[in-house]
Amino acid sequence: MTDVQITPPAEDTTSLGYQQRFAAALPQAIIGRPLNELDIDRLAGSSGCSKGFMNALAPIKTDAQF
Repeated sequence: MTDVQITPPAEDTTSLGYQQRFAAALPQAIIGRPLNELDIDRLAGSSGCSKGFMNALAPIKTDAQF
């Protein structure tokens, strides 16, 4: 993984806080790691954001044929 960009979509302040913390922590957790080894479970106190990230990543992994 060489880059990641996240735009937190939440309007609720609590959800937005989780999303912002997740977005800030994600680059350090994934950049420089092989795509097929990424498995983010809980990051920056958020499990829901990591589930969404992994769901979004699944078709990318499939397209890359890992």
